[in-house]
Amino acid sequence: MRRLEGLILLVLFLVCLLCGCAEVPKEMPKAVTAPPKPEVKPMPPEVPGVLKLPHVPITDWRYVVVHHSASPSGSAEAFDYYHRVKRGWDRGLGYHFVIGNGNGTRNGQVEVGHRWMYQIEGAHAGQAEYNQHGIGICLVGDFDEDCPTGEQLESLVSLIRELQRVCHIPSENVVMHRHIKTTECPGRNFPYYEVLTQLLQ
Repeated sequence: MRRLEGLILLVLFLVCLLCGCAEVPKEMPKAVTAPPKPEVKPMPPEVPGVLKLPHVPITDWRYVVVHHSASPSGSAEAFDYYHRVKRGWDRGLGYHFVIGNGNGTRNGQVEVGHRWMYQIEGAHAGQAEYNQHGIGICLVGDFDEDCPTGEQLESLVSLIRELQRVCHIPSENVVMHRHIKTTECPGRNFPYYEVLTQLLQ
């Protein structure tokens, strides 16, 4: 009986081979994987007031564009989630750097986004020229209601100075988001001229 069952199975297998339904696919389908989680690194100053950028090959950056998050709290990871999941941006976090206010990350902490690490254009300006050639820095906070903290401003000035040194960006090309788009960003209380004065010293 077992020999008969084995013979029947062998015949069925041979029939399947002849008709093509038992062919092994020539190429296995590729596994579907989620896009890699973006790299976000805290960048503490090595010396107070001095920031050193991670060493990456620098592309053609011409501007620094300053933003606020318009939210009381946040972090690079939180903004990445919003940009990736809620807005559907496959590259996630639209800024190159995020500076914390103590509600989400340490007050004054600079987070380096994957767009800087991989020298990818931003998704922050709403203008092609400033996305392609502008480094987006977002300070956490709503500066229509509040003011940036002293630690945030200190980190911002240090970061911009380092970007100017590395990318040869003149101070007149350090702009607020509202200089290039109809918006209040980075808020009515952002002390732009105070920052600019420190950059010129």
